[in-house]
Amino acid sequence: MKARFIVNFCYQITEFQDNSSRRFTPRELRRRSNPGTICRVSAEQLIALEAALTELSTLYSVARGFAALRQRAEEDLLPRLLELGSRLRGLLRAAQLSEGEIERAAEEIITLRSLWHSELEQLRTSPVYQEARAAWAADRQGDLARLVPLLFAGLVIVRPAPSLFFPVSPSTGRRRPGSSPFLSAAECADRIEQLLSAGIEPEDRGAEWWDRDLPYVTCADDPAALDTPIALRLAAPDVRVTVFGSADEPTFRIFTPRLRAAMSVVLAAEVTDEWWQAYDESYESFRQALKSELATGGGCG
Repeated sequence: MKARFIVNFCYQITEFQDNSSRRFTPRELRRRSNPGTICRVSAEQLIALEAALTELSTLYSVARGFAALRQRAEEDLLPRLLELGSRLRGLLRAAQLSEGEIERAAEEIITLRSLWHSELEQLRTSPVYQEARAAWAADRQGDLARLVPLLFAGLVIVRPAPSLFFPVSPSTGRRRPGSSPFLSAAECADRIEQLLSAGIEPEDRGAEWWDRDLPYVTCADDPAALDTPIALRLAAPDVRVTVFGSADEPTFRIFTPRLRAAMSVVLAAEVTDEWWQAYDESYESFRQALKSELATGGGCG
């Protein structure tokens, strides 16, 4: 992400010690400062600035993802983020980051944050956005084909839709003391059977409204593009949903509350991911055991 590097300015300091883990908001940071005094700023103030800049960087990424806001985000918000980060890094390296500069940065951050939260909220309440939410809830794929490109920058309909591959994670998703982070072959087979029978739901991508309002199912036209050697294959003739792609992403998106379709199981012949080195057995052993578990429930590719 273009703006990501600006939030790392605090790491330019080579030595300071502070045992506090509290994070301060820009307003708290501003109240703690003493304008005009040049001094070594505390770790708490640096952490607060980093957190605030990280939030602005996130708002930039979110805004540029929407067609109506992308140009303004690129031409207005990004330059201001870059200038702010560059100024703070320069002052920090020169040991000239004063309380007055912190006050100035805090005011600028508060203003930008308020402005872009407002811009995003206006987009969320727009007729196009609300119509898209209603279309998603009712799984009206024809309406989504029209509305999604209007909302999301760079997303286009993939025509004709290719055969699609959907990832199946062999991870338990949690780690408890004494327990394995891997599913057993039998547990993985159960997960696959559940997906085949109940359908695939969008993943939980975050707590913010822009993550929750219009979630999507991720897929690819090549199983090698997925981060797992286990996939479900939906053959091209059976694709009955609108598939969206972007030049910026190797994967596709399907906006639907639940994807139900006839699919087959595809297992990679081998893996190079170091993640599998932590597994109790080799991937080949797991693959053979999983194929045996699936033998009575469905075919493998």
